[in-house]
Amino acid sequence: MGLMCDDTPFVEVRLPADLSAARHARSFLRRSLCVHQSRVMDRALLLFSEMAVNAVEHGAPPVTAALDCEGVGGVRLAVHDGSPAQPVLHEVGPEAESGRGVNLLQVLSEDWGVDVDPRGKTVWCVLRP
Repeated sequence: MGLMCDDTPFVEVRLPADLSAARHARSFLRRSLCVHQSRVMDRALLLFSEMAVNAVEHGAPPVTAALDCEGVGGVRLAVHDGSPAQPVLHEVGPEAESGRGVNLLQVLSEDWGVDVDPRGKTVWCVLRP
């Protein structure tokens, strides 16, 4: 990745351990994302919401969201929760109301992954303009 953005330092926020986590993650992103990354805002809002909801529904507290703008290298979004359980790729039909989170990460981000540590896991993705 490129150098860290001068406008947006690494920022992190604790999210509530309920479904309002998605709303809080989107609000955090809108307040924190630098202007030169605004072209990825729609994708970032969708993916950050998905990661936050999945952390609440399938993970464990505490849940935190982080944003790291790396200038021309893009922006890295991450959501950490207290469970080491890995996200699962689901085959879902057009009528399904859930189960698309990992699919969305694969299709809409340039890169994504999961880091497991003794405190749980971090699901992250990188978006480039």
